[in-house]
Amino acid sequence: MTANGSVSRDLSDRLDFVGLGKAEREALRQAKPVITASLDSALETFYKKATAHPVTSKFFSSDAHVKSAKSRQAKHWETIASADFDAGYVEAVTAVGKVHARLGLEPRWYIGGYAMIVESIVRAVVEKHMDGFLYRKKAKDISLDITSVMKAAFIDMDYGISVYLEALQEAREKSEAERRALADQQDHAMQAIESSLSRLAKGDLTAAIHEELAPQFATMKANFNSALATLDGALGSIVQAADETAGNASELVTGTDNMAHRTEQQAASLEQTAAALEEITTISKESAIRTEEARRVVGHATSEARKSGEVVEQAVSAMSAIEDSSRRITQIIGVIDEISFQTNLLALNAGVEAARAGEAGKGFAVVAQEVRELAQKSADAAKEIKGLIDKSFADVLRGVTLVNQTGEALSNIGEQVAHINGHIDAITSSAREQAIGIGEINKAIGSMDHMTQQNAAMVEQTNAATHNLMRVSTTLTELAAQFTVSNGQAGASVQRSAARRYG
Repeated sequence: MTANGSVSRDLSDRLDFVGLGKAEREALRQAKPVITASLDSALETFYKKATAHPVTSKFFSSDAHVKSAKSRQAKHWETIASADFDAGYVEAVTAVGKVHARLGLEPRWYIGGYAMIVESIVRAVVEKHMDGFLYRKKAKDISLDITSVMKAAFIDMDYGISVYLEALQEAREKSEAERRALADQQDHAMQAIESSLSRLAKGDLTAAIHEELAPQFATMKANFNSALATLDGALGSIVQAADETAGNASELVTGTDNMAHRTEQQAASLEQTAAALEEITTISKESAIRTEEARRVVGHATSEARKSGEVVEQAVSAMSAIEDSSRRITQIIGVIDEISFQTNLLALNAGVEAARAGEAGKGFAVVAQEVRELAQKSADAAKEIKGLIDKSFADVLRGVTLVNQTGEALSNIGEQVAHINGHIDAITSSAREQAIGIGEINKAIGSMDHMTQQNAAMVEQTNAATHNLMRVSTTLTELAAQFTVSNGQAGASVQRSAARRYG
């Protein structure tokens, strides 16, 4: 509902309650000329008395002021006589009431003014309706009766309103006194809270409220002290934790610094070890390759020794065959020598027989001589061949002996080479396994080097984190040192401890 709608409804309720309906308003309009005509006399009487009374005269500063007030009053009564009770009327009445309130004009005085003005208006209206010589005295009596009743009603209304206003004033004064008492209590409570908050703002967590406050502030006092005690306990624990954290952070920083230094040294040593092991791995691989090559060469020498043994055996067999052939040749030469001897003997016999034959046997003697010479030459040749064969046989026997010795030496060499080959095989196998083992170790060292590098990075990160933790701990310690808690000078001790540790 709008403000205008509310005003209109309120005005309608008021008009309906007093019975100022359509007929009454029409009668009021009919009486307007009489009312307007009587206003000058009525207002003159009212303002004459108002300016003369010591209480009301102070509201008028001059005759011009009285004249202006009288004009506004006449205009207001003309509005009333027009029976135009609308929003404009309510606005005008509200303005008048606000002026009276601002001036401090009590209702008793303007109710009295209404009584005087209405008295004049009533008399004018009665005289208008009872005009004539015969009704003049009766009109005066009626007017007197009506105005008497009206004045009595106005006086009663004056007292009723005055008592009502006095009661309101008393209630207002009582409320004001209660409000002032409550304000004093509130000011006292606010001063106590302000004092505690001022100490709290400076970091004093022992600033509890100990003053007696009004009952309505008891809960607030208890809650404040409880909250402060909780904050004091929590911050006290924080102060202790900050001190412990500062110590732990310092130890942690020292430990991580040392661990970082050792990890760097370990990483450098492991890197050098990895490089040296890489060289050993390379050398081991080369040794394995060379051992494998030596094993191959020894194997080849073993094979060649076996082949040489076989050749020696074949040579021994050949020498044995030559020896047999030499024996057979010697036997054959013996036969030839025997044949040569027999031939020579036969030739000799033939020569003898030729000599006996005389001249006839000369030719045969020559042939016998030739055969004898041939037999002698054959015997000489056989003898020479036999000497050569004997010498050759002796050389063959010596060669067979040497070849046999060579075969035995080659056999021994083959056995030694085989034995060496077994050792070379074992060395090769060991070198191969060693190379594989060194390779695995190299991989492990490489993995350890990688992990050590990662650990070094993690240690560096951890070191940075611990340094950051130390800075945070220092900040926390410095913040905690700003507060005074119930366990004494904990904040100050933390501050001194922090100064010793980090200063």
